[in-house]
Amino acid sequence: MSRHGIRNPGKKDILNGRAIISEMKYRGASPLIVERLQSVLDSFPLSEAALLAETGAEEQRELGRRTGQRFASVFNKRDHVTFVSSTSPRAISSKKNFERGFSDGLGWNVSSSYQQRDDLLRFFDICPRYITEVKKNQTAFAEFQKFRNKMFPHVVQYVAKRLSVDSLNLSDGMLSATCMCVRESV
Repeated sequence: MSRHGIRNPGKKDILNGRAIISEMKYRGASPLIVERLQSVLDSFPLSEAALLAETGAEEQRELGRRTGQRFASVFNKRDHVTFVSSTSPRAISSKKNFERGFSDGLGWNVSSSYQQRDDLLRFFDICPRYITEVKKNQTAFAEFQKFRNKMFPHVVQYVAKRLSVDSLNLSDGMLSATCMCVRESV
């Protein structure tokens, strides 16, 4: 029904955020902007990387509640429902919150069981054909690579200009760009 609720940034995202803030300090970005970004980044501790955010838990409870209300006429108190999720902690938390909301929407605690099925829900991690024909196939992402190579330097240049710095060296994890900006006098 749904993948998982809103999650915290992953470890790589948090570390990249720290690198960007360091780069901004080095390039002389406004201390006010750097401080504001740092406070946002500090709200995501590494220990909670990629876990379900509270907003995501609320999102899943509400989704479950609406589903329970909409389909209440399909279920009765004797029915048994099986919930399925992958083994990722955020998916398990999403399932728990969805189930809680689902029971609230029905108006009773649903009788349920639970299965973890990575083979069903994360097939792309274990399917040999997907891995060889898509994941490790460079031509499958050729259009994406062309777009990124063309557009990423423009994004970096735009960010540098917005930060009022002459240059900025940013990376998207695979592609890095250093852009020099020419300040225009008004």
